[in-house]
Amino acid sequence: MSFSIHSFLKDLRWSFYQELESQVHDLRYLFLEVTRRCNLQCRHCGSDCGRDDSQGGLPLETLQRVLLSVAERFDAKRIMLVITGGEPTVRPDLIEILSFARSLGFRLGMVTNGISLDSLMAKRLAGAGMESVVVSLDGPKECHDWLRAREGAFERACRAITAMRRESIPVVEGITCVTPKSLSRLAETYEIALRTGCNHWRVFNIFPAGRAKGDPELLLTEQGIHDLVVEMARLREKGKREGLIVNLSEEGYLGWNWEKKVRDVPYFCRAGVNIAGIMADGSIAACPNLPPWMSQGTVFEDDFADVWERRYELFRDRRWTKKGDCADCSEWRVCRGNSLHLWDPDNDQPYWCHYKIMNKKGVKKGVKKVSKISN
Repeated sequence: MSFSIHSFLKDLRWSFYQELESQVHDLRYLFLEVTRRCNLQCRHCGSDCGRDDSQGGLPLETLQRVLLSVAERFDAKRIMLVITGGEPTVRPDLIEILSFARSLGFRLGMVTNGISLDSLMAKRLAGAGMESVVVSLDGPKECHDWLRAREGAFERACRAITAMRRESIPVVEGITCVTPKSLSRLAETYEIALRTGCNHWRVFNIFPAGRAKGDPELLLTEQGIHDLVVEMARLREKGKREGLIVNLSEEGYLGWNWEKKVRDVPYFCRAGVNIAGIMADGSIAACPNLPPWMSQGTVFEDDFADVWERRYELFRDRRWTKKGDCADCSEWRVCRGNSLHLWDPDNDQPYWCHYKIMNKKGVKKGVKKVSKISN
């Protein structure tokens, strides 16, 4: 069987699977943004989080009402409730939120910068039933502290990872935002993740949103994205030998030559298909990385379960993305317009196309910053 036929059959099978998943839209992940307050002012923040008390998040009673409603309409034991922010640990009633959610049957995860996650907080999180914690780990000390705009942030992130592993939290994942500054130091970052106790390590490149929009110090070039994928394929093999599960984030379709080399599951943007979000302002959304215009309602005016069943068509029927560079693309049936957080509404196409980058001949160092990839 020729490679082209083999790829065609893979495309067909995977596109059918995505279509079936979209029709069934089984809710598996629910992101709960408990606050937009944060104890850092990171250079790349997509939510523009800060210390403003007005960004504190929904009241405890409202969160409890919404979670109870979700648990009554869905099987909470099959849903991973991922606590995010802002920085979740700045919310004083975080453990109360977690304990209530766990009593309803939700599985618990959290994303944190690790600044205030010491051994005591780790013990409290473990006691509340935390199963998975993702900690920002953005390269060696100088890279991490530079991106997080705070001296000592790296040591605290490492402390958080070590504390979580000591409490036997099942999944402790370091997550790395790659910049031009840290791209050449991925191997070092791998060793740090392994040494501090991560059993998972995930990597992604920063996309042009929030504070990162238009900042050449944060956004990779075409060559940078290509080099990132190649290096992650190498480090993933190393991780298999050394007990660290390594994945490139599911940001964009790379082509079958690369998919299984860099992640456990082939690319599939599951926002609004298996993933929903409840934001700090009450918006009912999908992936928390998406812009506000993609929100589907609010917890003040809508019932979450009804919204999940009756809306989200924007996410489940992606034919509207067949525009711009995607209009005549042979890979659209698999890619479906790339991850929605990369959709550029001003130009009606993705900010960049990973498939074209990874299959483009003559990608050279020093090319201009990625914005659009032309045909």
